[in-house]
Amino acid sequence: MKILITGCGSIGRRHAENAADLADETAVFDLDTDLAKSVADKTGAQLFSSLDEALSWGADGVVIATPHKTHIDLAQQAAESGADVLIEKPLSHDLDGVDDFLAGAEKAGRQVFVVCNMRFHPAVSTLRQNIERVGDVMYARAQYGNYLPNMRPDSDYKKLYCAHKDQGGGVILDAIHEIDYLSWFFGDVSSVLCEAAKRSDLKIDVEDYAALVLKHENGVRSEVHLDYLQQFKRRGCEIVGSNGTLIWQSEGKAPEHCTVRIYTAASGQWETLFEDNDLDASTMYKDLMSAFIANLKTRGSSVDLLTGRDAMKSLDIVLQARS
Repeated sequence: MKILITGCGSIGRRHAENAADLADETAVFDLDTDLAKSVADKTGAQLFSSLDEALSWGADGVVIATPHKTHIDLAQQAAESGADVLIEKPLSHDLDGVDDFLAGAEKAGRQVFVVCNMRFHPAVSTLRQNIERVGDVMYARAQYGNYLPNMRPDSDYKKLYCAHKDQGGGVILDAIHEIDYLSWFFGDVSSVLCEAAKRSDLKIDVEDYAALVLKHENGVRSEVHLDYLQQFKRRGCEIVGSNGTLIWQSEGKAPEHCTVRIYTAASGQWETLFEDNDLDASTMYKDLMSAFIANLKTRGSSVDLLTGRDAMKSLDIVLQARS
């Protein structure tokens, strides 16, 4: 299997390192040639100086790890070159051209997936495996909070894409993971309510606070809280059903303390399903790349990979919320 990584920023570097460990051959390309060379030197990947040259290499899979606005154009070129595509989340910053791209890829027999690494997070997997134990789900409540300047301590937060509206920033689009896994659990969303605002004095022109209510077609309600305000990173989900409650709580980053517990009426007590006081976040990225490469070999859709079509639904929910 030959994997090409386009975009060699922090996330592209991570994908390149994982691909180098898992694929037969790996190559990288970035408009910033010095950045691409540093990744190639570290991973042993082949380095291309132009996109045309990179796409002519004949990759089986192309990873798009560039700014949101470039995703669809680059993914279309990759699919036309004969490769399956793995696009960093979100699929795009808007829906312009997305359906046409996906339809063209489908017609050509190309597979399109979107990176949603939280699907490979052990807590999310544990929730999904145990939802039936709480009976008929009545509602779920997901939350994510992290102070924007702390997200990448080595970078000026004001220069991050997520701080700028014209670059597809804002906490709703950036934290699309919560919307994705809730839709994965409970199915398509039929309506969206949202309150969003900029609540801090951060030098950004996007929302740093959002509260959403999603109504799923099966009747389940999901509440989603997202913010760039909490000084200490927290993430989690609570699922309330007719027979019990599932709770996931994660606190901190490197180390991340993660627990998943369940309470059922039958047992009358809490049971710990998963706990890790120093969760290795890199593992889920490796598992995602492994699933993508395995899928290239089998040409069968992984149950854990997010398809382009489902990613388009999540993007539509984001756009509804922001409007």
